Amino acid sequence: MNWSTRRKIVYGILAIVIMVIICLYLFWGTIFPTPTCNDGKQNGYESGVDCGGLCALRCAQEVVPLKVLWSRALQTSSSSYDLVMMVTNKNIDNTPRAVGYSFVLYDESGQKAMTISGSTTAPLDSDFPIVRQNISLSRAPSQVTAEVVDGPHFKVNENPASPTIRQSNIKYEAGTIPRVYATLTNTKRIVINNLPVRVVVYDSHNNAIATGETIIPLLDKEESKQVVFTWRTPFNVVPTKISIYPILDPFLNTK
Repeated sequence: MNWSTRRKIVYGILAIVIMVIICLYLFWGTIFPTPTCNDGKQNGYESGVDCGGLCALRCAQEVVPLKVLWSRALQTSSSSYDLVMMVTNKNIDNTPRAVGYSFVLYDESGQKAMTISGSTTAPLDSDFPIVRQNISLSRAPSQVTAEVVDGPHFKVNENPASPTIRQSNIKYEAGTIPRVYATLTNTKRIVINNLPVRVVVYDSHNNAIATGETIIPLLDKEESKQVVFTWRTPFNVVPTKISIYPILDPFLNTK
């Protein structure tokens, strides 16, 4: 092979190499796509298929399912009841965007009389009540069961050591119209809109005797506001414990 032929071969190989490099540069993303959280594959730093790691969606093995601890129907008048269930969320840095729930009421014969469903927010690392008020019933239900539909969990800021909402001045006022008062203070430099606040009142045996919910339309940065819960009839027993539950959306930026 003479020198001229060898030179043509070398030039040809160089041209092919340059073309390959250009093609790889132009089509690298197509040939070797960057892992994403919606490509249907476990890749990158994911713990499962499109979950865990840098993805917002948490994998099932990283999640503690929400659980109903108890449920009650509390009579507020001759034909009206408030329903409450207590739910626990043990996760400190992930939660569903919304939690579906259902109260199922049974009559004296054990037949399902009514189902009441809805959705709510699940605060981090806490027990929290779900409340439905002023349910009209012709007679007391013989049994109330409750369940939550725990949807996909997503990563959020870890529950802060200092509470975002501070509670103070909780007091009970007896009378023909019982009242519970509490002061809530926003300790963070954030604005909180439409904050649900729930209450459960307990007797000396730690049984729920009353529940309620109100909404604070606006709680500004470091602002304090008083909330008041009222009931239409007096309690049959003297309350010994009052628990206030601000239902803060974990997806709200609390840094």
